[in-house]
Amino acid sequence: MLGRLNNQNQIQRMEKVLNVSYPSDWLNQYSQENFAQHDPIMRIHLGQGPVIWEERFSRAKGSEEKRFIAEASSNGMGSGITFSAASDRNNVGSILSIGGKEPGRNAALVAMLNCLTPHLHQAAVRIANLPPASPSNMPLSQREYDIFHWMSRGKTNWEIATILNISERTVKFHVANVIRKLNANNRTHAIVLGMHLAMTPAS
Repeated sequence: MLGRLNNQNQIQRMEKVLNVSYPSDWLNQYSQENFAQHDPIMRIHLGQGPVIWEERFSRAKGSEEKRFIAEASSNGMGSGITFSAASDRNNVGSILSIGGKEPGRNAALVAMLNCLTPHLHQAAVRIANLPPASPSNMPLSQREYDIFHWMSRGKTNWEIATILNISERTVKFHVANVIRKLNANNRTHAIVLGMHLAMTPAS
C-alpha cells in the first residue's frame, strides 16, 4: 500500500492498494467500516523496522481498536508482519504486510524482506506515478519566490545573485529550498512544477 505521510511519518491518506492474497470480503469490510482509523498497524512510524501484528495488537487500547482486532482475527487476519519505508522527498510511504504466523517466525525471510522493502517502495512509487505532494503546507517565502521568479526566466545562480544583490551561496541555499518544497527532482523540474501550480509567495 502507498499513502501520503503526516509530519510524524505515519500514513495519513491511502493512495494505492495492491492486494495479492488478503480475503476480498475483509478488504471490503476494512474500507466500508473505515478500519484504517482503528488499525494499530496504520499508526506505525514508517521505516522503523518489521512490526509483528500480535505484539502490536496486544497493546491495543480502547473499544474501537479491540473491535478491529476481533474482526481481523475472525477473518483470519489476526497474525502477520508489516514492513515499511518512506520517502521524505515526495512525502510518500509504503507498507508491505503479510498475514499468518509463519512469516514472522522465519528469521531469514524477515531479514530478506526488511532489506528488500526500501527497493520495493521506490519501485512502487515509480509505477504508481503519484502526483507530487501539494506544496501548500510549505509555501515559498518572499525571498524564495523572488529567486523562483528569476529561475523560471532562465537566470543562473550568479545572475540571480547579481540581480538581487545577494551572494551566490545564498541563492544556492534558497534554490535548494525551492526544490525541496516543491518535491522536485531538480531545478528544471521545480520550475515546471512551480509554473504549473502558479506559485505565489507566502502571505
